[in-house]
Amino acid sequence: MPMTDNPAALALWMQLHDSAFPAGRMVHSNGFEEWLALHPCARGAEIEVCALDYLTFAVATLDATVTAAAWRATPSMVTLCELDTVLTSYKLTGNARSASQTAGRQLAVTAQQVGLCSSDGYLTAVIAGSTPGNLAVVEGAVQAAIGVSVHTAVLGSLRSALAAVLSAAVRLGRLGPLEAQRIQVRSVEGVVALADAACSRPLEEMASTTMQLEIAGMRHENRSQRLFAS
Repeated sequence: MPMTDNPAALALWMQLHDSAFPAGRMVHSNGFEEWLALHPCARGAEIEVCALDYLTFAVATLDATVTAAAWRATPSMVTLCELDTVLTSYKLTGNARSASQTAGRQLAVTAQQVGLCSSDGYLTAVIAGSTPGNLAVVEGAVQAAIGVSVHTAVLGSLRSALAAVLSAAVRLGRLGPLEAQRIQVRSVEGVVALADAACSRPLEEMASTTMQLEIAGMRHENRSQRLFAS
């Protein structure tokens, strides 16, 4: 198989998507914690269906599409900020906006502090709070700066999103760590196909249709005891 990405860029890309990288992804369940509370009998198969629905009908059709657009727009600060504004308009709840923007700002800060990318205009604006800093836009900009291809960038973002919700189920004691890994192995071809589609999807066709998790996310905002921020 031909190498399409620079090996050094791939190494940095793997570091970026490592669960130990302090990007703020793992403090959010994106409504999954509340969904699990509302479905106390849900175990492996049901959790897998919910996680893949979230990836297919929310992340891939909205956030991953924006990540591809942001990768192509980098380093244009104007276009990246416009994408930020557009994506924010699709985040209809405070829970969704908070999860997207706090993780995005944390990623921008960490990427600059560890030297993954230079202090460019867009990331500086995110850190200063001059633009929302949605995670999908920041991920696109950072991965473009690293030097991986747009498909690799989107694939990494999708894989990290799936790993994050499965990790939430593991940490809440509802899914075993090996089963979480099996789900990711079983779904790999589907995730690659989602990345293909996201890279070619026009922004005009963006959508998010995971009502169960969106409602769960809104309920989660009012929960007094919770493990995750969203």
